[in-house]
Amino acid sequence: MIKFFRKIRQKLLTENKFSKYLLYAIGEIILVVIGILIALSINNWNENRKSKNLAQENYLNLLTSLEQDSITVNLTIKRNTIGLDALRKIIPLEKNVELLELPEDKLNEYLMSFGNAGRSFIPKSGVYNLLTSNNGFDLIKSDKIKSLLINLYDYQYKAYEDLDSQIDNKYHNQLGSILKEKIGIVVEYTPELPITQSTTPELFEKHYFELASESRDIFGMLSFNKNNLIQIEQSINELISLIRDEIKK
Repeated sequence: MIKFFRKIRQKLLTENKFSKYLLYAIGEIILVVIGILIALSINNWNENRKSKNLAQENYLNLLTSLEQDSITVNLTIKRNTIGLDALRKIIPLEKNVELLELPEDKLNEYLMSFGNAGRSFIPKSGVYNLLTSNNGFDLIKSDKIKSLLINLYDYQYKAYEDLDSQIDNKYHNQLGSILKEKIGIVVEYTPELPITQSTTPELFEKHYFELASESRDIFGMLSFNKNNLIQIEQSINELISLIRDEIKK
């Protein structure tokens, strides 16, 4: 093709047809410019398509991660509620006679539920951290989604983790210590919470006020932490809904 155009130019020059040669040269330049513009358009289209596909992939990965967090946080809230309900029965200043009259098996079940109050929610932040470290966050066009993601991962999750760390230390060193070392109940922290060592009504009554005091001391923090989880769950579910809408576009 290049040889073909070169022959035309040479023929026009040898025939001394300068005006036609000039028109031809201008036309050739226009064709080259058009070709470049077409190539750029195709390249831009390809890049936009790649960016859109990558953005969709990022949305899908975020959606999967958030859906897993939604399930986990909901389960943690339910377990924390069980634990707080158990603590609520022992925190009044006067002895709860109903607790003291529980048969041994029911008493151990009751004390076993204390373990649920200290259950922690561990968020999955891997996808978010990857997006923010490799500029994948820039592909998210929705400012609302960006804002909610930053608030969830950089504020809500971190605030929860900081408080949960304090609770974990206080819960296991104080309340957990009384349950294990003085009342004598040992619970395995698995989803089923099995008892590996049970207690007796006599031991429970002997250390009742000490257990009640520690329960009062930590109840407020545990209750506040549960409310944090409820807000986190709301933020997660709002993001899930928005991301699903973006994926459908």
